[in-house]
Parts: sequence; structure tokens; C-alpha cells
Amino acid sequence: MRDGTRIAYERFGLDEGPVALLLDGISCDGFIWHFLRPWLAERFQVVHMHHRGHGQSGLPRDLERMTVGNLAEDVSEILEHLDLRDVLVFGHSMGVQVTLEVAARHPERIQAGVLLCGASGRLLDTFKDSDLGMKLMPPITVIMKRYRGLISRFLRVMMPTTFATLVAGFTEPNRRLINPAHLKPYMAHLGTMQPDVVVRLLNDASRRSGTHLLKRIHQPMLVIAGEADGFTPARVSEAMASDLPLGRYVSLAEGSHTAPLELPRETQSAISDFIDDLTYGGASATEDASSNLAAQFRARCEA
Repeated sequence: MRDGTRIAYERFGLDEGPVALLLDGISCDGFIWHFLRPWLAERFQVVHMHHRGHGQSGLPRDLERMTVGNLAEDVSEILEHLDLRDVLVFGHSMGVQVTLEVAARHPERIQAGVLLCGASGRLLDTFKDSDLGMKLMPPITVIMKRYRGLISRFLRVMMPTTFATLVAGFTEPNRRLINPAHLKPYMAHLGTMQPDVVVRLLNDASRRSGTHLLKRIHQPMLVIAGEADGFTPARVSEAMASDLPLGRYVSLAEGSHTAPLELPRETQSAISDFIDDLTYGGASATEDASSNLAAQFRARCEA
């Protein structure tokens, strides 16, 4: 990147045709795409980015640049580097914020979006339908700064364990629907994260609001929410969809913040319907490109 940060990405799927870009949430490096990866790979060229400070990407030289805005510029630079346009971008959790930022700043790159279990901003205002998360951020930030090394060592040892995965299963996922094994990659990756990187990004994501961007985004956007999502209540996602000029809203009964892992068939069905009808809502600046994507998608599904 222009600031010297090394950004890792993976390309897989088709050698040519429509392009899908996967953008993770905070402290994630791809676990949420477990079922969508093979499904998308049969239909798209797929690019999965690792955000700065996540996965195989490097730490930013300046931690002050650990913000949603800088993640969005990383996306833009990668798309420019790969010479990709008319991309269908998938964002999960905080990845929704990043998707909205890129779609508003660089509309020539983004053809449409799928926004999963996320909001346009102020992530902690409605966390568990309470503002407790926002109130806890200041003391958490102080503790992280003071005991950074100790916390990092604890997470590195504890997070990859079966016990940690079991505990995580009681905090948010629908335990009746999810396979605990699908949470293990997330827990293992969280154990490798620098605590101050997570806290800085969470601080920015919880204070940044992209609501003012929504009316400027004229690409079709599918908003998928889990009705039992405690991190991003479904009503928040529904309100975001209604503010998007070409927003479409789908709720998944019993789905939590990890709905793509709990209800993969329902998630895929919603995405397939959206792509197949990308030009709904009347004419738009992206209509020709969207029609092209829909046609290519249908061809792949019928092949």
C-alpha cells in the first residue's frame, strides 16, 4: 500500500468472468465464508482480501491508520492493482462498513454489494440491544494499553483451544444450527491478533457512521440480516436497507451474527435471487453492467 503496509489477498475460482470480492469483519480472516467460498468459486473469479493487521497482511507502520477509512482505501488500491472493475463485493459485519465506504468513494469499481449481518456504523450503539459496549470501550482501551503483552500471550494460548470455542458458542451463534468446528478458525486467528490493533479498529468502527453515505450509493445492495443477531440487530440492518436507493432486505429466521455458517442454503438462495434480478428498482447508472453480471451469472448456473 502507499503507506508501506503489506496487504495479502487470495484469488481463486474462475479464470475469467464476473468478479466477487470478500471483505471480513474485525479480527476475521475468512472463517465466515466457509460455505460461500466453493459456491462462489463455481460462478465467479473470487478475491479474498486480508485487512491490514489481519491474517497474512502486515501490521500498519502507523497504528493511527487502523481505521475503516484506510481499510476502504486498501480495497481500492488492490482493485486498481488487479485492474478490476464492476465487482460484486461481499461484506460481513465491519466489512459492511468498508463496502459502503468503497462503493461511495469509488463507484466505478463496485457494481453491486451483498451486506451480511452488519450496519452502516456506530457498531456498539446497539450491541446486544444496549449501549453497554460503547460505555465499556474506554476502560477496555486503557487495560489493553497497560497489559498489552500479557493479554496477547493469554489470547495466543487460550483462543485455539476447544474450551474457548465452546465458550464462544454460548455468546452469539445459534448453537442448534452451527457446527462448532466452523468457529475454530476464527478463534485461532483471534489468538494471533495484536490486541491494540483490534481495539483501535473497534474504536473507529464504533464511532464512525456511514449513514450519510447511503443515499449516495446507487449500486444495488442486498442486505441480509439474522433475526437473532445480537451483534447487529436485524432492525438496524433493515433500516440501512430502506435508506439505500437500491437496497433489498432479506432476514434469515433464527440466524445470528454468523448466519452464513448457520443457514448456508438460505444465504445462497437470497444471493442467487438478488444477482438474477440485479436491475430491479428501475434504471440506474449501473444498469448495463448489472445486466451483464446477471447474464453471466445465469450462464454459469445453467452450465
